[in-house]
Amino acid sequence: TNGEIVVGNSDWMVTASCSAGPAFEGGGIKHGMIATDGAIEEFNINPPNFEPGISTIGGAKPKGICGSGLINTVAGLLEAGVISQNGKFNTDLPTKRIREGTSGYEYVLSWAAETQTGKDIVITEVDIDNLIRAKAAMYAGCQTLVKSVGTTCSNLEQVIIAGAFGSHMNVEKCITIGFLPDIPRNRFTFIGNGSLLGARLTSFSRDLLDDARRVANMMTNFELSENVDFTNNYVAALFLPHTNSREFPSVSNTLAKLPKSKPKRRMSV
Repeated sequence: TNGEIVVGNSDWMVTASCSAGPAFEGGGIKHGMIATDGAIEEFNINPPNFEPGISTIGGAKPKGICGSGLINTVAGLLEAGVISQNGKFNTDLPTKRIREGTSGYEYVLSWAAETQTGKDIVITEVDIDNLIRAKAAMYAGCQTLVKSVGTTCSNLEQVIIAGAFGSHMNVEKCITIGFLPDIPRNRFTFIGNGSLLGARLTSFSRDLLDDARRVANMMTNFELSENVDFTNNYVAALFLPHTNSREFPSVSNTLAKLPKSKPKRRMSV
């Protein structure tokens, strides 16, 4: 999955393409799936017993977890102290939902008796790591572009999010994991499938077609794979939400209130 990023104003624009991998579409996730009926899309957790509350697309029995559901789940687990900021489970918690699976530790979102597949649906540490890598690429791309024009993410006046996936994103949860910048929430705007809408409008208007060509000529493209700043920003973003807590002050304040604990690793024999 590629994320296309544009930073600019009415006079100039800089662009870049970030290779985020398939996690946002459910790829590379143990029980990942596309956003269809039965996909877990909403998640919350009850801190006293760490039991999950989930909802699925179409209200069907759970079948897997889609990209937006993965973001919401990881954010919820982080806010409840079930996972640490490096994406590892806190195995000291009094819950049978955290267990050791074939790919390391995992959390059971739905027991087999409750699912369409007749199997437990889980989220694993490998799944979480894949999501961290995907969100790190996107945030690092944004950081790199805004730095290239002499500003920071906190100074963005508006963030416009396009695409079908974007329409289902929960801004608060995306900020919690470090996917979107920690700025006032009213600066985010969702427009749905912007490319299809743009194609439709330009097919009916010569003036809009001319505008589209003018905008395209305003753009300067950055190749991130050859950019040292991008590499450094990417490594710094491989954390929930980020290694630099000042990048995400609201999230850092929330996490600072959690009880301090360290994930305990057990060896299987």
